[in-house]
Formats: sequence, C-alpha cells, structure tokens
Amino acid sequence: MTELTNYDIGRFGEAYCAKYLKKSKKLKIIGRNVTIGKLEVDIIAANSTHIIFVEVKTRRQDKNNFFRPADAVDKNKRTNLINFAYIYCKSLPKKHQGKIPRIDVCEILVAMDKKLKVCEINYIENAVTKN
Repeated sequence: MTELTNYDIGRFGEAYCAKYLKKSKKLKIIGRNVTIGKLEVDIIAANSTHIIFVEVKTRRQDKNNFFRPADAVDKNKRTNLINFAYIYCKSLPKKHQGKIPRIDVCEILVAMDKKLKVCEINYIENAVTKN
C-alpha cells in the first residue's frame, strides 16, 4: 500500500465535506478549490439565504495531538478567507446577490485501515468573523 500524502488526505476530506454539505446541510455546491489571485477557498456553497465559504481541515486521528484541525485556521488564514469572501461577493451572479456571506470551518479526522475512513466530522458555522 502506498503512503498517502497530506495533499491526498486533504483532497479526501474536501470531497467528504462536499458530500456532507449536500446531504446533511442541504447546500448546493457552487465551487471547489476556487482561487482569486493568491487567495483560495476549499468549497463555496449556497442555500436560499447564505453564500458559504468553507475551509476544510483534515487531519489524521492521533491521540498525541492536542490541537483541533480548526486551530490551523490562524489569523493570516482568517484574513485571507475574509478578503476572498469580500472580493467574491462583489461579483456574485444575479441569482446569489443579496445572500448573506458566511465563513465556516469543517474539521475532519481520518484514520487509515485498508483505506481512509472518517472518524469524526465537526462542522463549525460562522467560524470566521471580521473583528
């Protein structure tokens, strides 16, 4: 079995989160890995009232790790997410204009058996706000 890279694990988490958002949160996915210049967001989703920017943090489950995946969303990343949302919302298609922007974080913990499996998902709505 080949060793999975952090990139592989991250992509797995993003795909899992997109399915979770569609099925459990009833959101429509309108973009994945969207970039504006050097800014990037993992998932853009929408419902009838909100346009949602989702940062997905996937980590291997490790009993020696005392940090949550969302802890990786540091001040610089929060600033970048806010700037991305601001720029993106200025050019929204007509069907999404007037929707309230929100930045969420999705934490996914995975384990490796014969293949990757999700052990825990923690979805944090409105996790990033402008101070």
